[in-house]
Amino acid sequence: MAPLSALRPAADLYGDVVTAYVDVSRTNENAAQEIELRADNLRRELLDAGADEATVEAVAARIVEPTGHGGETSRVVVARGAELVTDMLLASVVAARQHQGPIANLLELARAKADDVRYALVRVDRSGADITVAGTVSPAQREMTSEGDHDELTKVKVGGWSQRRYQMRVEDSIERNAETVAKDLDRLAGNERIDLVLLTGDPTSVASVRDQVGTRVADRLEVLEHGSRAEGASDDLLDDEVAAAVQRCRSGRIDSVLDRLGGGASVAGVAETVEALRRGEVETLVLLQGVLDDREAYVGPEPLLLGHTADELKAFGVDEPAPAPLAEALVRAAIGQDADLLPLYAPVGLLPDGVGAVLRFDTRPDQSA
Repeated sequence: MAPLSALRPAADLYGDVVTAYVDVSRTNENAAQEIELRADNLRRELLDAGADEATVEAVAARIVEPTGHGGETSRVVVARGAELVTDMLLASVVAARQHQGPIANLLELARAKADDVRYALVRVDRSGADITVAGTVSPAQREMTSEGDHDELTKVKVGGWSQRRYQMRVEDSIERNAETVAKDLDRLAGNERIDLVLLTGDPTSVASVRDQVGTRVADRLEVLEHGSRAEGASDDLLDDEVAAAVQRCRSGRIDSVLDRLGGGASVAGVAETVEALRRGEVETLVLLQGVLDDREAYVGPEPLLLGHTADELKAFGVDEPAPAPLAEALVRAAIGQDADLLPLYAPVGLLPDGVGAVLRFDTRPDQSA
């Protein structure tokens, strides 16, 4: 799962906080004007809700700035006191919303980041590979090339004793080029988070690269049937394969966390999850989409200060607890202790009310004693 640490500055905010989710897609010739109109609507609604004017203007100004990306894109901005604390782009259109309140509304952004799968798509041939590094959340992607020495890459019939020597040189060159690609992939996976390495192209080169990569890449590697490095090759079937691989990766994450939820240190239910979050014990918060939409909590200045009632927080020394959506309070507390989030989109039997957590440690008294 993608770490949520980038959201920590926004989670630490308390007071007059503005959060905006806005469609900033540039998919037609009128896109700039449409974004300006959305920014004007956002400005009016936030001011009507009592948000600080300088903060609202800072958010609206950022919304209309070009993103540098075409296609469907959403922008998520969090600000307080005219200071922009978070500005992130999502490679999809999320439901537009703006909010002014005591804490940032980070649930949708955290869910998107938790669902993110970063992959390296490697199109290999006998001379090297084209590598695309992308994710399913950010619209940004990176293209790179891994090339060998291009020496003697085509097998031809030359006759006599020279033929065998020539063929051996071809095979050796292909092997060396595959070794270069494998080393580049190992280096890439060592330098940044890569959840999947998707390998496709010339079968001989694919097999050679697969055999030479290190453990870190091998554990994440899948060989795809479609896709070519050749210019003009169709990507339709390849796109479907990439999407299926991404979904398998997400399903694997869910299975892994649910296995731990059922067999290790864990809690289930809202009450126990709130207690574990307050104690700073949560490694992964598990939350079913929509299950807490109508429920409220109370929060304090620090992310781990949350409770079911205002009096509960006053007992912890919070002078003026503020009401907030329960799901937002849980996610804020999870981010505040560097926990992961596992979003669920369908009920599971282990969590009757759709809320639970895997714990990194458990300080509760031994219930079996």
